[in-house]
Order: sequence, then structure tokens, then C-alpha cells
Amino acid sequence: MKKLLVFILAATLSVAAAWYRHGDSAHAMGMISVKGGRALHPVLLPSGRERYTLVVTGTILPPYRGDARITVDGGPPIPVIVRGSDPIIDLGLRRRPHFKDRTLTGLKPNDRFTVWVVMQPTEPMPAGKRDITFVDTATGSPVLTIPVLFGGGEGGHHVH
Repeated sequence: MKKLLVFILAATLSVAAAWYRHGDSAHAMGMISVKGGRALHPVLLPSGRERYTLVVTGTILPPYRGDARITVDGGPPIPVIVRGSDPIIDLGLRRRPHFKDRTLTGLKPNDRFTVWVVMQPTEPMPAGKRDITFVDTATGSPVLTIPVLFGGGEGGHHVH
């Protein structure tokens, strides 16, 4: 009985933690491809915050191979930090692209990636649109664009 209660408590806490969302963060999913990629949905964030964190996960669609630089486009420039999600210890269980200087390198078909994009505007972010764009470094062509919409409502919601 004690083990069951501990399990129920742990499950309840996990669900509660997963349900809670900071108003300044969101998750976006996309697919990188030679045809410009595809975001599964745009991201909606409230305007007026001092910091926004966007976790971007995705896969590489065949036949794309190459390196993709991550930019934030639209409106006046804002300070942006882009980080990769490399494991502390790579056990070699799955091939992973490398991340360096805002660029995912060595991308191959069926790879998966995760990057963190932190936007820290120096002034409150007005309502409007920005794009998180993955650009092929060899051709300069976009291989994935994720629309980020600022303004109105609670943050972090996905627009389906």
C-alpha cells in the first residue's frame, strides 16, 4: 500500500509539473528539409516580457544533409542566445548532430535535434511576429521557419 501511495504522489507531482507553464516559454516542433521545412504550428507568446525561452525540437527529412544556422528574423534586432542540447556524457546510443556558434552541424536524414532559443529584448517586446529560421550554410536557403507571434493571451500556448 505504501508503494502505491508513493507512486500516486509521484505521478500527481509529475503531471502537475508538466501542466504548469511559464508565460514566457514555449515548445515548437519542426522538420528541416530541402523544400524549406515545416513547423507543426506557430508559437504564441505574450508581449511585454523581459525574456522568452523557446525550445525547438525536430527531425531532418531526407534527402537533406548539411549545416543549419539559427537566426531570429523580423523587427529590430534583439539579444538572442541559442544553445544546443548535447548530453553531458554521450553513450553513443543515437547519432546526434553537433552544435556550435548557433549552427547545427553534420545534419543527416532522420537525425533529431533540440535547441534552446532565449530572446532577451532590451525594451518590452511589442505585439508582432518574429521567425526562428534555420538557414542552410552552403546555399543560404531557409530549411525551417518557425513563426513566433507576440501579443495577447497567456504565453506558451501552441496555436494549432
